[in-house]
Amino acid sequence: MARARVGALLCVFLLATTRVASRGDAASDDDARVARDDDDDDDAPSPRDLRNILQTSLADEAYVVRVRRELHRAPETMWNERATSSIIKRELTTMGIAHVDVSPPGVVGVVGDGSDPVVLLRADMDALPLHEQSDIPLADRSQTPGVMHACGHDGHVAMLLGAARALARMRDERALPPGTIRFVFQPAEEGAGGAKKMLRDGLLAMTPPTSVAFALHAWPYPETPSGTIGTRPGTIMAGSAAFEITTTARTAADAVACGAAVVVETQSVVARRADPLASALVTVTAFESSGGEGEGEGEDAGSGVAVLRGQFHAMDEATFATTRAGIESVADGAAAARGCDASVNFSPIANGSPFPRVEYPPTINDARVAAIASDVASEMFGEAVVDRNVAAVMPAEDFSFFARRWPSVMMWLGSYNVSAGATHPLHSSKYVLDEGVLHRGVAMHVGFAVRYLEAGES
Repeated sequence: MARARVGALLCVFLLATTRVASRGDAASDDDARVARDDDDDDDAPSPRDLRNILQTSLADEAYVVRVRRELHRAPETMWNERATSSIIKRELTTMGIAHVDVSPPGVVGVVGDGSDPVVLLRADMDALPLHEQSDIPLADRSQTPGVMHACGHDGHVAMLLGAARALARMRDERALPPGTIRFVFQPAEEGAGGAKKMLRDGLLAMTPPTSVAFALHAWPYPETPSGTIGTRPGTIMAGSAAFEITTTARTAADAVACGAAVVVETQSVVARRADPLASALVTVTAFESSGGEGEGEGEDAGSGVAVLRGQFHAMDEATFATTRAGIESVADGAAAARGCDASVNFSPIANGSPFPRVEYPPTINDARVAAIASDVASEMFGEAVVDRNVAAVMPAEDFSFFARRWPSVMMWLGSYNVSAGATHPLHSSKYVLDEGVLHRGVAMHVGFAVRYLEAGES
């Protein structure tokens, strides 16, 4: 009996250890942090104390993971996020959170007393046109061929729903500070500018006006291991636009020669036109041609066409404008010098969808708001895992449209974890999101909102 009892206890211990390990280092660290805080303080913390917020986010971990997996199995591309929208509305309704459609399938929920200040928390919803090839169990992968959540947006939505759940609970306990919190579930981030459309379709006109905006992006790179939190004052992500340059000439050969000259000249835009101390990048990614092979007579006359596609990035608004104008100028000049015509389109179709690509400005964090968010992260998770000056990156984000309108902060939620298989970059068909960090994302949304409302700044 004694031997059997020892064996049973050992089995229970191993099962418990396995469960904690499977949740990831971040969750285990936070379990320990909460336990230490409980030992150090016999007084029950306020529901809006950051220690309590971290504890409740851990308690809601299973809910957030469940919702995230439901979303991951049913991904939808930009402006098609109808099932995603239905899931969001279902959950908000269960929480007793009022919500409205803005730029459907976009959804905006709200809690609070309807007064200033107003904190906007945003999550993007859309997936990518990729066929999933990750190593997660087959039953948990995308069930929609050719579509996959490869940028973590399923996690973003799940974390914001987890935050809404926690804040609704605080509302019911009459523990929310005075003010208003808006939960913005935004479609079409992957190129079609859903944020810009939501602003135009009513988000900007909501009253009372938004005071501050917060967003968080899962960031699966070695410099941001799972559980780390990072941001920076000023530009954190570049502005970006796609371009499509069409050259026309008497024959396909002439059009190709002209297009090749345009390719060469576009590579000089940054070197010759941009501020040498600014960061910018111009890339041509595709070149194709069609038309007759004759000498420009009869049915082949005027039939040569070449099309080149690419994109450019710039870290500040002035360099963005200079680079954009430079691409137009060199295309016109190279074409004229070779006796052909060139036209430049900065709104080509995005990601193989039927929707035009929208130009995204740089995402610029407000220094004061970034400091508030970093302080919240430090108090909850420890300063050792907070990077207050991450390197700015060239990819773009349409949260930039919100940051143009209101003081805002975009943060990275580190999610690179070898043991969880979360080592592939964003937009990879093998991308895996480390679910062990989701509770930290929930806690950051809630902690930032509560801390800002407590300050009472509008």
